[in-house]
Amino acid sequence: MKCNVVVVLERENGEKLVWRYDDVNIVTDAGDQYYAQRAAGETPSVTFNTMVLGNGTPPTFTKTSNYGTLTGPISGSAKVVATGYPKTNDTDPDNTGGGPNVVTWKFAWAKADFSATGINQAVITVPSPTSSSPILTGFTMTAFDKTTNDTLTIFVNHTFQGV
Repeated sequence: MKCNVVVVLERENGEKLVWRYDDVNIVTDAGDQYYAQRAAGETPSVTFNTMVLGNGTPPTFTKTSNYGTLTGPISGSAKVVATGYPKTNDTDPDNTGGGPNVVTWKFAWAKADFSATGINQAVITVPSPTSSSPILTGFTMTAFDKTTNDTLTIFVNHTFQGV
């Protein structure tokens, strides 16, 4: 599975800062099980639907990582996946990583949702996670700041290659 992340920060003046990270997020063992259950038409045993951002020392995410791997969880950053996501063949023009064999997750924060400095990591996890909660995926990125005048959108794309 190939993975990429697209981060779009829009400033109050309309300026868009866009970062694309290729092969940065790892789907965990719990994430593999989630995708396998979805592919088989089963109800997944874990409900992944929330992204949480962090600004601590960047961790190394592995196949066995859980929510406790995230460092410096940012208060107020938990956001439920956007309506209609996850989906394939995302047509949002800001998502340069979508496609017909790509599962896209979209998370969008409004201006007043939160503000933080040094945002450098994120996970997709369960609602109201604890340190031992499973994660679908986790990734690190170049640190950036979000003010209460900025909007933020993060697309997480998982490409199924079948090889």
